[in-house]
Amino acid sequence: MLLAVASPACAPVDESDTGEQPGAVESPLPVILKDRSTIRMEALVSGRITRAGSCLYLEHSPGHLALILWADENLKVATLDEADWLVNNYTSGLRIREGEFVRGGGGFYPRDANLMALTGDEVPADCTGPAVQLYEIAKYDPAKPDGIPDPPPPPPPGPSPDDMLLSRAFDEHWDGQRWPRRTIKGIADPLEAMFTYVLENYEGREGNMHAHFCLRGADENLLASLSRQFRRLFPGDACSWNGPGVVVTATGEKAMFIDARIDCSGDRGFCAGSGGATYGNLGAEHGSYRLRRKRDGWQIEKLGLSVVS
Repeated sequence: MLLAVASPACAPVDESDTGEQPGAVESPLPVILKDRSTIRMEALVSGRITRAGSCLYLEHSPGHLALILWADENLKVATLDEADWLVNNYTSGLRIREGEFVRGGGGFYPRDANLMALTGDEVPADCTGPAVQLYEIAKYDPAKPDGIPDPPPPPPPGPSPDDMLLSRAFDEHWDGQRWPRRTIKGIADPLEAMFTYVLENYEGREGNMHAHFCLRGADENLLASLSRQFRRLFPGDACSWNGPGVVVTATGEKAMFIDARIDCSGDRGFCAGSGGATYGNLGAEHGSYRLRRKRDGWQIEKLGLSVVS
């Protein structure tokens, strides 16, 4: 990603940074005027960032502009991938584009303030008018009661681990590791067989002797059927997060989420399965399986494909 940065108005420019270069900016970027004084005013200042001539201004009321002298040292003007310019705080990562509203500390200078003395630089001739000191800005939405803008929408979700595990289980050319097959007898429903396989794996593990299990994706009938073999089963919505771990919401007792999914579509001679457990923020494991019908039950084969966190 290309980052082009504007130089101060009177700073020397290296000729190697000019001319026809990839991503070079054809028109000059606006100038950041820095307030070099040691005094910070403590008023709360807000308005819209706009450009006039070579410099940036704060439109603090409709039609009223004040030349911005920035009291933050870690600000530059930049353009990314030849896009529109923006004000970039390279310490906090805050980026402000022209037209956006900001709020921060500062205050207005007297109309006859000596701008050259405040900035320590020669101010471009087309940067005139009353000035304002501005620092520690944040984005601001005047339409909101608290001024805090709505957060950006989250990115679209990617494919879930379960979808990936199911699709990989259908891979006819899978040549990875396989675990010994285990037959779940006396169960006709492949989803119940998948849940049974996962519960057998976790119920007897050290540390799980007193844990409860909340089954996500199991309806009432399936939960009732599984409860005849396993103890301490709950529907998925009976558990919740408490700090870093999963608990039964009503009692606060230690628990884990148990997941199982199956896909028997197509004519492959087997079903794809995924299943596993989630018991903490840094504790979850789900695997990929194949299920084949064997007399009154299902033979389940675990593939060497898993998602662990």
